[in-house]
Amino acid sequence: MKKLITLLIIAFALQSCENKTHKTEKAEPQKKVEVSESKNKEKTGNEAFIKIPEDFTELTESPSNGRKMDRLSFYFDDDSLKDIATVVENKSEFSKYKLLIYLTNLKKQYEIDLYSTNDFSIYPVQLEISKNTLQFGYFEDGTSAFGRFIKLRYNPDVKKVQVIGYDSGYRASPSEHIDKSYNLLTGKYIVKRTNYDESDEGKVVEFSGKNDYFKNKVFIENLDVDMLMNLDDVGSKYE
Repeated sequence: MKKLITLLIIAFALQSCENKTHKTEKAEPQKKVEVSESKNKEKTGNEAFIKIPEDFTELTESPSNGRKMDRLSFYFDDDSLKDIATVVENKSEFSKYKLLIYLTNLKKQYEIDLYSTNDFSIYPVQLEISKNTLQFGYFEDGTSAFGRFIKLRYNPDVKKVQVIGYDSGYRASPSEHIDKSYNLLTGKYIVKRTNYDESDEGKVVEFSGKNDYFKNKVFIENLDVDMLMNLDDVGSKYE
């Protein structure tokens, strides 16, 4: 009788262990699926994906000032997802750069060529973001040390990236520097002429005016060489 009871206990214990093993084996696939879904959500969450054009690579150091160039991840359009902006350089062609912007709202990538209006080499500087405005800029080679800086903002009414500001500056002579700032939202512009004496102290003469021709009319698609030359010409009568 004792042997029978002992055999029954052993059989019950073995059956219990087998049942637990089956339950564990059935539960493991469900756990793996949950982990996989979580990883997918992380990859396709608030990240924007930007495509680097063929023969281009991201610029990691400014050829103008030698400082690090960073890819920006920021809220630019009118959704809750971060957008991306970066500057890329052509690996096979000297001094050829593009600004890339990816908008999550439109699921669209913009590619803006950085032009020289004088067929000079160009030297991009760091991208800057202030609130919802993105600024990119670069200098052109040559004795005048010409610099160009453009401010962009997303316009939710027309769902486009609008040019809202255009600044430029250059050395007009060994003792004079000229700076211009054009607000494309108001049409107002300012021209500053700074003259330096022997002590290197600058005397500033400022002029102001208004040009409504490009007011609220220039978008990122319009930034070609002709448009840059037109914007350069604003306020030229005070240069």
